[in-house]
Amino acid sequence: MKTQLHWVIVLVFLISSCTKEGAILRREDKLVGAWEIEKVTYKRDVALFATDVTDDYMGDIMEFFPDFTAIYDDYSLGEVFDGDWRLLYEEDAFWSEDAEISDLDFHLDATFYDHQVDEEFYFFGDINRLGRNKLHFDMLDRRGEFRFRLRRL
Repeated sequence: MKTQLHWVIVLVFLISSCTKEGAILRREDKLVGAWEIEKVTYKRDVALFATDVTDDYMGDIMEFFPDFTAIYDDYSLGEVFDGDWRLLYEEDAFWSEDAEISDLDFHLDATFYDHQVDEEFYFFGDINRLGRNKLHFDMLDRRGEFRFRLRRL
């Protein structure tokens, strides 16, 4: 009887860990913490090559907290901006011969507030890599695309 109960618990754990909600929670847990901007490139829509704009962000730090608040420490300005964040997902589903295969695309949506000039600035982009120590995301603007590479502090 104990063996059967043990297998039921293991089975429930395996099933629940494969859900969308489980995948989102694992990604949110990985995102929580302080991240230093390591490299940023910008590629205009018509350009052949990207331009390195890392100097504009050198020393800047984003920190994400478990309560979905965040801070952005702008090293060049000597200012810290508070904000909030969320992780969005989009399901990409396609059919194979065997069964439907589903893939989740994750998007970072972070908003920071500059209370002195009453403005907001955003980081909204597609997460390409989110690991223990690396965060890579791409962010579009009207004229091109930024590529951010961050490392955990």
